[in-house]
Amino acid sequence: MAYDDIDIPMRSMSDLERAIKDTIAEFEAATGNSEALESAIGSPLGRGTLRAEAQRFEEAWDDKRKTLQEHLADLLERVSGTREAWQDLDRELATASEVQDGNDG
Repeated sequence: MAYDDIDIPMRSMSDLERAIKDTIAEFEAATGNSEALESAIGSPLGRGTLRAEAQRFEEAWDDKRKTLQEHLADLLERVSGTREAWQDLDRELATASEVQDGNDG
């Protein structure tokens, strides 16, 4: 059985890993951003209604963001594991091919 036509997009998998890591980092930074938003809103015309609504929204979004971060961390682990497994297999196959060809050193 020949497997010459297998093309595993390692670069795409690495790019995906980086994008997931960047997204997780953005989610982690978002908490500080929400506090800055509430502070920037202040109390226009002496009223805190807008700030209270922004705070309510941010608290609800914090819960969702935490859940998304957990799912992204799981996805990152799977993508990384898959990429590493393919790289290991590629090395093993290359070594086996060299041994079979008599080029083992």
